[in-house]
Amino acid sequence: MQASELKILFHAGQLKSCIAVNHVMSDEWCLQLERKKGDVVLMNAQRVSPRRFKTLDAAYKAARDIGFLSMGVNG
Repeated sequence: MQASELKILFHAGQLKSCIAVNHVMSDEWCLQLERKKGDVVLMNAQRVSPRRFKTLDAAYKAARDIGFLSMGVNG
């Protein structure tokens, strides 16, 4: 899902948590968001799925833009 869709879900109370996970075989990070239903979605870019961040700071900024005040890290 793109950031605009995730913002809508967050403000509707449908997102439970946000975790930055290490992208497979790279030094980049992806945002993994857990919905209240229990399923997991990844943040997508407009043309690339999933959206990848070079730093944890960039991933945290994206999580803050969605509405989260904190973010977990698995990596």
